[in-house]
Amino acid sequence: MKALIRKDLYVLSTQFKLLVLVMVLFSAIPGGLFVPFTFIYATMLPSVSLMSIDEQSKWDSLALMLPYSRRQLVTVKYIMGWLGIAAAMALSVASQALWAAVGVSDLEEGFLAAMCVFAAVALVVQAVIVPVNFRFGFAKGRIVTVAVVAFFGAIVGASIGDGDGFYTILKVTSRIPAPVAPLLAAALCAATIPLSAAGYKKRMEK
Repeated sequence: MKALIRKDLYVLSTQFKLLVLVMVLFSAIPGGLFVPFTFIYATMLPSVSLMSIDEQSKWDSLALMLPYSRRQLVTVKYIMGWLGIAAAMALSVASQALWAAVGVSDLEEGFLAAMCVFAAVALVVQAVIVPVNFRFGFAKGRIVTVAVVAFFGAIVGASIGDGDGFYTILKVTSRIPAPVAPLLAAALCAATIPLSAAGYKKRMEK
């Protein structure tokens, strides 16, 4: 499993430097208005980025000859997505805390809770798009991927469009215990791993 994770990290570092850079930039913009887009890019890591490269390079066919089960091959994509979402949260919280410390912007009440909600939404999106891509492949699954991510992006865009929506989200989410939403979403996401493995098996047996 560790070797599979290292493989995907290497692919990210060589093929998707721009994607990683955009995540860092969005998380570091003072005020936190663009932080939600960091989580959008984080959800794209396992399904849109890594799985597209695997399909184009015929990795799936090679992987079946290696001593890994289909479940392991599936699980590693979930792990990469979780790492991406965790990185998005860490970058966002650290950047906004730094700006607040130097007086560039204020760290609004409920910011941490909002980050947890954004992470939860990203996990739910991942729970939808990863099984679809494993079942139908990236070429067909990207339609669902683009639709779900676009829907998520539209909601985020609408919420920050006038500059006040984002702070409304902070006020609402400040009432939610921070760990609850992401933990529930993570459980839902993990529960779809067998579904992805079954879909992957069906696709590879064709």
